[in-house]
Amino acid sequence: MSALSPSESARRRSVVKSDRPPAPRLGGAIRAAGGDFYHHSLRLVAANLVWGLMFSVVLLGGLAWPPILLLSPLLTLPTIGIFRLAALIQRDEFVALSDAFIAWRRLGRRALAMGTGLLLCMLVFGTNIYLGLSRGDYPGLALATMALWGFVVTVVCSCVLWPLAADPRRETLPVAEIVRLGFLLVIAFPVRFARLALVVAVIMIISVPEYAGLVSVSVAFVALLAARYVLPAADRFAPPPPIADPETQPAEDGDGHLTSAIGAARPR
Repeated sequence: MSALSPSESARRRSVVKSDRPPAPRLGGAIRAAGGDFYHHSLRLVAANLVWGLMFSVVLLGGLAWPPILLLSPLLTLPTIGIFRLAALIQRDEFVALSDAFIAWRRLGRRALAMGTGLLLCMLVFGTNIYLGLSRGDYPGLALATMALWGFVVTVVCSCVLWPLAADPRRETLPVAEIVRLGFLLVIAFPVRFARLALVVAVIMIISVPEYAGLVSVSVAFVALLAARYVLPAADRFAPPPPIADPETQPAEDGDGHLTSAIGAARPR
């Protein structure tokens, strides 16, 4: 096999680079999320209202009877539904409100496992922040500082993991692979995703006093923003599995290895 000439190597590298999506920009992602919300507002508001209804039941019920707060992980179901709509919009696929509820069934286990883990991490770090500050000494301050950093990292990872978990191009990946990819993205681009988490946190904090906005708009807009920012970055970092050709017929049981062997032996 002859070695490639420098011009041929440069051409192939340019082809590979052209296949990669452009690097996401936070300002562009915010503008795109606003346009997405405008064009799909009915579906997104409806899905956000379902999330808001469940959130209100857990919150108000927990205030009346604290054990109801143990149902908080169930909020991951409407959350994955909203992020599924956002991911489909980012992928420029057909979107219907039913896709949000289909995601409850298809991605529910993934959402419950991942969301429960994130909630537990936030609870542990938040408790350590409180305990450290309540001590009022240097060891307590050190504990609170480390717990605060852990809480911040958990929030940043949450902003990255939810769009990845809802991505239709990565639906076949196991949840462990999704979590691994999310952690690698945060490690590779900590400042980029910290900026995203800061914008998300500001949006959610501003929405809390305006409760109507929180239960009808904010979660959907945050999902759109995260999908527009995270998925292109993930595609550049680790391209998703290729989409199967619907016209290609799968091999019969027992003939897959034979078919691939014949294809490998066929002259090119």
